[in-house]
Amino acid sequence: MAQEDLQIVPGDAYIELDPEGGFNLWIKKKEGLRSIMLTDSSKDPEGREDSFTLRSFDYNEINGDEKRLLNGEFLEQGKGYYFLIDSTTELSSVFNEEAFRIYVPSSVTYGYPWSREGQLAIGRGSWLNIRAFEKPYADYGGSYLDNPFILNMKELPPLPPVAIEVEEEEGVFEKMASVTEGEFNIAEDGDDAVDKIAELLDKTPGPDIDLVLVIDTTVSMKDDVSFIRNKLVPIVKTKIATFEEFRIGIVLYRDYKEEYLTKSYIFESDLDIVQGRLNRITVSGGRDLPEAVYEGIYEAVNGFEWNASSRLIIQVGDALPHEVPKGSVTKEMVFAESREKEISIYPILLPAE
Repeated sequence: MAQEDLQIVPGDAYIELDPEGGFNLWIKKKEGLRSIMLTDSSKDPEGREDSFTLRSFDYNEINGDEKRLLNGEFLEQGKGYYFLIDSTTELSSVFNEEAFRIYVPSSVTYGYPWSREGQLAIGRGSWLNIRAFEKPYADYGGSYLDNPFILNMKELPPLPPVAIEVEEEEGVFEKMASVTEGEFNIAEDGDDAVDKIAELLDKTPGPDIDLVLVIDTTVSMKDDVSFIRNKLVPIVKTKIATFEEFRIGIVLYRDYKEEYLTKSYIFESDLDIVQGRLNRITVSGGRDLPEAVYEGIYEAVNGFEWNASSRLIIQVGDALPHEVPKGSVTKEMVFAESREKEISIYPILLPAE
């Protein structure tokens, strides 16, 4: 058997978000790859600490009946022992060929009371391991290989960018821009995002402007927020001379079950005050892949006294909004109330860290 068959390399894996929560992990079938299993970590080379198979708390139709073989005996699935394992390939529309699939819920467990045990919230930044086996049922009687990765928005490093998800993201944000007469942009990084904000201001007519920046402050935005903090106000100062009045508000957003869902700073004309607000931004959280994008924009639409002739919301982030609402805010509400108040939305999508 070729060792390459057990190695997960660029092009072999794909993350598919599940509308009910969690995600589907697809792995291409290879000649010598007969099963895959997710573990909480890769094997300790010195054998001093065990790694454990991740398990779902509940049955699911994708993996709930999959068998696992350990020490020559099949382990029972059920009663909290639904192992994240797959030995049964199926035709994948993503790869247009046979592939393994594991459904990974947002919360999993591992280990046993008599040894090491715990629970994990699965989301962006989670460390996981794909253990690939020469034999079916995760049988250690043959060769196996660990493939550790960090769960990310568009890729499983060192696995490939998920091109199909990028297309979906463009559709979401392009729609948001088109229905509000805004403009969708993709930026290379936070530095480029600030340059695109400057370009938008150059194209905005006077004589006055109200602008709310809606910024993703989850942990994956750390480097991008640094660029916004250090570069935005100096550039804006070069643009405001053409306006009789220029006001900036800020909305920070994260996600549900984080420190905050949204946090707002009212309109301000003094850019030194704006700079102080930017300086206080910190990033944290972001456990699942989508973020509270619609909630952040909705707060900008309804939490400010809009007066200017030009009204802009510029949203900057690296993640999709929730496809299925987790709270009371829907995209239809965002679109309708933005149009009613004549506010144009300008999403800027950054690559995930």
